[in-house]
Amino acid sequence: MKYEDLLCQALEIEPPWQIVRMRNDLGRRQLDVWVAREMPRRGWIFGPRHALPEVPERVWRHINVGQSRCVVHAATTDDMAQMALPWIGADEQVFTRALSRQIATYFMEGIKFQSICKLLDIPAGDLWKFKHSLDNGKISLSGKDTLMADSGQAKFDIPEVDHPVWGALLTGGLDIEIRVLSLKLLLTKLRGQMQLISDPEVRQMKAHELHHYFVRHAIQLSHELAQIRQD
Repeated sequence: MKYEDLLCQALEIEPPWQIVRMRNDLGRRQLDVWVAREMPRRGWIFGPRHALPEVPERVWRHINVGQSRCVVHAATTDDMAQMALPWIGADEQVFTRALSRQIATYFMEGIKFQSICKLLDIPAGDLWKFKHSLDNGKISLSGKDTLMADSGQAKFDIPEVDHPVWGALLTGGLDIEIRVLSLKLLLTKLRGQMQLISDPEVRQMKAHELHHYFVRHAIQLSHELAQIRQD
C-alpha cells in the first residue's frame, strides 16, 4: 500500500477524495496536504485526474500525524459541507470536524486547557475561540465517534452517563437541593449554555461534563447523589 493511501486512512479521507499534494517544509513538524475530488478516468492510457478548484481554497488544522501537525487545504462546496466530512471544518472554524471531536472529548474527560494545547500543539488563542463557539452552540460535533464514560461511577452508585437524569438536570426539568457551591456554579453555567446549543452531540458532551464532575467529586456530593438516585 502506498504512503498516500495509508495517510488517507489515518486522516479519514475516503474516495472520491484523494490527497493530491503534500509538503512538510511549511512549518516546524508540520505536514500540509491538499485534498481534491478524483475525476473519472478517460481511458487506460490516462491516470486519474483531479478536479481543479472552482471555489477559494480553505485551510483547517486536522488531527496530528505522529508528532507533526497536519493542515488540510481544500476547495469546498456546499454539498461537501452537508456530508460532514471529517477532514474539513465548519464555517469560520479553524479545526476540522475530526479534530473538533478529539478536543471535545478531552474537555469532557477533564483534561486541562493548557494540557490540551501541549498535547495537540494548538495555539491557546485558537483553542479559546473553539471553546467559546462550542459553549455557545456554534459548533456541531455530529459524527461516528462515541464519547467516553467514566469507569469509577459504580463505586458511588452514580447513574450511567446516558441516563436521562443528566439531561433533566441540564435543562431544569429536574431541580435538586445543592449544597456544594462549585456544583451550583457549574450547573448554572451549563444550563445557560444548553439554551444556546441545539446540536445533539454537543448537548451530549455537556451531559458527559456534568456526569464527569459527579464522578470526580462523588465523596463531597453525597447529598446531591441521594436525590438523583431517587429520581
